[in-house]
Amino acid sequence: MPSPEILFNWMYVFSSHAFQIRITCICLALIINPGLVIGQLPKVTPGGSKSNTIIPTEEPEEKATQSQQKGTWTSFLGNHRNGISDETGHNLNWNQHRPTVLWRVPLGGGFSSIVVAEGRIWTMATHLNNDYVVCFDAHTGKKLWSTLAAPTYLDRQRQARGPRSTPTYQAGKLYCLLPAGDLLCLDSASGKVTWRVNIFQISGAQRQEQKTIYYWGMSASPLIEGDLVILQPGGSKNNSVIAVNKNTGKLVWAAGSDSPGYGSPIVIEAEDQRQLIVPTGQSVLSLTPDKGDLLWRIVWGNKYNCNCATPIWNEDSLFISSAYGTGCMRFALTTQNEQIRPISRWKNLALQNQFATSIIKDGYIYGPHGDLATVTYRCLDMQRGKVQWISRRVGKCTQIAVQDHIICLTEQGTLILIEANPTEYREKGKLTGLLSFKAWAHPAIADKRLYIRDEKRLICIDLKQK
Repeated sequence: MPSPEILFNWMYVFSSHAFQIRITCICLALIINPGLVIGQLPKVTPGGSKSNTIIPTEEPEEKATQSQQKGTWTSFLGNHRNGISDETGHNLNWNQHRPTVLWRVPLGGGFSSIVVAEGRIWTMATHLNNDYVVCFDAHTGKKLWSTLAAPTYLDRQRQARGPRSTPTYQAGKLYCLLPAGDLLCLDSASGKVTWRVNIFQISGAQRQEQKTIYYWGMSASPLIEGDLVILQPGGSKNNSVIAVNKNTGKLVWAAGSDSPGYGSPIVIEAEDQRQLIVPTGQSVLSLTPDKGDLLWRIVWGNKYNCNCATPIWNEDSLFISSAYGTGCMRFALTTQNEQIRPISRWKNLALQNQFATSIIKDGYIYGPHGDLATVTYRCLDMQRGKVQWISRRVGKCTQIAVQDHIICLTEQGTLILIEANPTEYREKGKLTGLLSFKAWAHPAIADKRLYIRDEKRLICIDLKQK
């Protein structure tokens, strides 16, 4: 009997069901006022986390140095978790210079994006009855190793099999979260498992798969903060968000009582306080990184507890967006009576991200709007939330940004290059026929190579300036 590793090399089985999400109820649009109401900003008493012995954390500056190395894309939405690349010198006129495909390789089901470092790329995919972490040479596409991670996952709506979250790379280690809560730390060079835990078991949180309000499995990508890995099992007993030691997998602290969301946590610096920003199924939380103490909480979401887009920090304010009638909001953080408080600058229904995170460039917000009906692509003014333009040429997509352009990957597998222009929709090129439905994983870019995937294949595209 061949081993799973050999089977993974021989063939790939893909699960892709042509479907549309079936929901029998029409979402009730939230009535959104210009400012926050009392119910949206409940009085917060900092503290109240469930904490074990605190593990000393690294200085943020030391962590940031490694993550910003040239030619890397180390986590979901890139090195800064905002979807924006720092690189320059790309081919950004595809109408004149059509990019070429450097290589393409078969890949199994799943929606994990790609991370890049050390001249290698990593992602996760399903094959037969198991989910794997897979490593390829970034230049040639040669598969270097695959590691069995967990039994394959099929969500309760039976939409698709395989992993949802994206691995996180740091200092020669990969941190990978599987849909049923299995968390693995792997050696990035060899694929050897350093440690393995299940976040439901160590936190005491109840698994969500059988609940009608939770559909698609653990999708939030791990966040590395100092010596901690931040995750969201979604427990209701002060164990919604947890931190584990990145070297051992042991629980360090747990906090919050919200259901899990699908968006990923980020870390920001505001009001002289380093803060973890965590989108849950019902809210957005701010926690202290070292102990998980609650700094503030705003109620945010919809009847499905479906907050999928990741919050974005833009110099002095946070932007959040959700679909199913929720809308979007920009809010600032300020200190009142020695406590940090979120203050709404504006909120409206003009931009509702379903699962793709918006891009903020030069004071304007770009992203797809809509969920079950027609999806449009929009540009909003960051200061006021006013719609600048609307286009139907993109539709449902994921996206990243490089220089002054946005690369959109539609769910049908078409790549569209858009100029980040607040005055009009300006398309700079389109590549069709590369991937197929459902291409839901966000693109990744490093060393002028663009990496995209669907449930069947992984492709590398040359974006060097000609």
